Amino acid sequence: RSRLSTGLRGRRNTARDPILWLPMRRLLLPTLLLVFAGACGGGTSGLTIVASTPGTIGPGPQRVILAMVDDQQNPVGGPDQPVTAVFTRGGSSYVEVPGEWIWTIEGSRGFYVAYVDFDQPGRYAVALQPETGEPTPETEFDVTEFASVPEIGQLPPESITKTSPPTPIEDLSTDTDPDPSFYEVTIADAMNAGAPSLIVFATPAFCQTAVCGPTLEIVKEVAAAHPDLRVVHVEIYDNLDATAAGELQLVPAVQEWNLPSEPWVYVLDSAGRVAGRFEGAVSPTEIEDVLDFVLS
Repeated sequence: RSRLSTGLRGRRNTARDPILWLPMRRLLLPTLLLVFAGACGGGTSGLTIVASTPGTIGPGPQRVILAMVDDQQNPVGGPDQPVTAVFTRGGSSYVEVPGEWIWTIEGSRGFYVAYVDFDQPGRYAVALQPETGEPTPETEFDVTEFASVPEIGQLPPESITKTSPPTPIEDLSTDTDPDPSFYEVTIADAMNAGAPSLIVFATPAFCQTAVCGPTLEIVKEVAAAHPDLRVVHVEIYDNLDATAAGELQLVPAVQEWNLPSEPWVYVLDSAGRVAGRFEGAVSPTEIEDVLDFVLS
């Protein structure tokens, strides 16, 4: 049973919550970029950074991206430095959960993630408590009434994405080694097929977080272990022949799903509802945990 299964059963909404479209490039905050910049051991943990994109954390089961930096703003932490994420609300203790280390690029870059079920919107705070040493000061963040992206238990938009054929794969993907099966059906086809599916929004060539390529490789690894699983890769941008960043145009599906950053990986159940969603990098284990639930 996945870590998100309780939220999945409890939030099978038939109506879509109102969501707000925010331009992607405006929300790639320096703190988010810092999280992906690297990690190392040692140093004084001077601050916890909440790197989940603002507006994407709502009530219910959430995956919160966290980083720890020292007093000189250098990233610290790693798989050899276990931490506990300590959440508070209104000055009172809310919950303590393990901070799970996720590599964005194996051996080079990563961050912590914390799985939390928020019972209501509001102003929260979080600190990271290393296994040894002092905790970081608290950093405040908002749990909004409605998340800006499709949430656990919701039906996301049935986007009509381009497929190959008729469109050549090189016009659909900047992946240097694309899996042709990722471009055979639309998101709408996958949602209505009566079986679980995996949707990945990533742009290896234009990725502003530098982890789209590695994330897509992880999706390929998971897909290889589940040959019957429908996988749809959606490039973030439509005009892949653009010569400057200012010329890039978002594909309709990114706007329909209101995605403010990249990459994103979604696991949908057999009814097309969101069973798991992952911003930024994701580990194979995280995806497999949700697939174990929806495939059981």
